[in-house]
Amino acid sequence: MRKIKKIAATDMDGTIIFELDTISEENKKQLLKFQKKSNNSLTIVTGRNYFLADFAARELNINLPVICSNGASVIDPQTLKYIAKKHFKKEEIKELLEKFLDTGIEINVPNDFRTHFIQNEDWFDYLMENKVNLDFSHFPDQKVICNYESIEELIEKGLDLDESFPGLVANIKNDKQLEYVRAVVNEYDLLALEFPKEDNCRIEIYKKGVTKSWGLNKLLDKFNLSKEDIHLFGDEHNDYPMFEQFPNCYAVGNAIDGIKELSKEVIDTVQNAGVGKKLNEIVEEFQ
Repeated sequence: MRKIKKIAATDMDGTIIFELDTISEENKKQLLKFQKKSNNSLTIVTGRNYFLADFAARELNINLPVICSNGASVIDPQTLKYIAKKHFKKEEIKELLEKFLDTGIEINVPNDFRTHFIQNEDWFDYLMENKVNLDFSHFPDQKVICNYESIEELIEKGLDLDESFPGLVANIKNDKQLEYVRAVVNEYDLLALEFPKEDNCRIEIYKKGVTKSWGLNKLLDKFNLSKEDIHLFGDEHNDYPMFEQFPNCYAVGNAIDGIKELSKEVIDTVQNAGVGKKLNEIVEEFQ
């Protein structure tokens, strides 16, 4: 294992990506320049499951473990093996899914190397629209997209395909459904991230203690590094834990105000390749 002096870890959406699954040419140019000068000291820390982050890991020549699924998974992009994970077991995810039977709440269970979702889930359209970037031909099992008619069918046919599950997602359409999901989260003492939209709300549910910081600490343990040895970049609500717990955090110029207030420095925007530009300013720290 090569000696790592320091690590840079960047969020994806809103931090190095600003339009669907595309890293702009300037962003890519700046990040690859840093990779070359720093002996590949860059990685990704994202709320996405690995199968939605893999294209970026490959485009940016990332060799270090990737922190994904909001920190629940730390994965070696070379071997596609877990370095660390904080997942639900099959029995736990089955019990949770059963709580949503006959509720009308749309549920999907995205995993790191495949996704399980109900057929009427509009997320399928998102995957299909971006299939050019999402190449799964190198995955251990190329059956990545698994869709079902109902939660019952997902429980019966889908759960035996995977050993564990980072979390599940509930798509909420009204206040009654929102209250129900919050009650389930409280009953099982879980962690929920809420992402409100105009006419609905996406709620990501994880085991308690799952944050990007959990995954980052596992990464640091692997390389025997301290919190001062990692530089982090982010923009949104799920970046709060790492911005609160790590000293070297940078907010892109388009970040929410709370992230900017916690940052060591506010850098240029995602549209202007802020992360890559900043990393090349401080690249000597990684050499």
